[in-house]
Amino acid sequence: MDNIIQIDAIRIARNRPRKCTCKERKYTVDEVNREVTCECGVVHDPFEALMDIALHYERINEQHKALDEQRKEWLKQKPHSVLFKDLERNYKRGEMWPYCPNCDRPFDFKDLNSWVNAEFFKRWREKG
Repeated sequence: MDNIIQIDAIRIARNRPRKCTCKERKYTVDEVNREVTCECGVVHDPFEALMDIALHYERINEQHKALDEQRKEWLKQKPHSVLFKDLERNYKRGEMWPYCPNCDRPFDFKDLNSWVNAEFFKRWREKG
């Protein structure tokens, strides 16, 4: 009985439930370690992640449709906000300043000292 060798280096745990219980999984792909991780931190098999995406493509399509509808709605309601968002995006980077249409010199938005009513200005410009 002393010659019995016991090999206990690895065991297979079958029929264990998956630890990830997310209903709508959001995956992160790690290029260095070649892993696919769920938002909850569980590492998934890449094939399983692709199968999940393929089986739930309707959800992804619905998200794309909703975003497209929102974009169209914003363009219908507030076409001026697109202009201001573009101005803000350029200004936030700190790389671009607008040019004054009258003196053709760049200026910082911080240098604005007041605003004027658009209708009043249009009437004043037509008279002058």
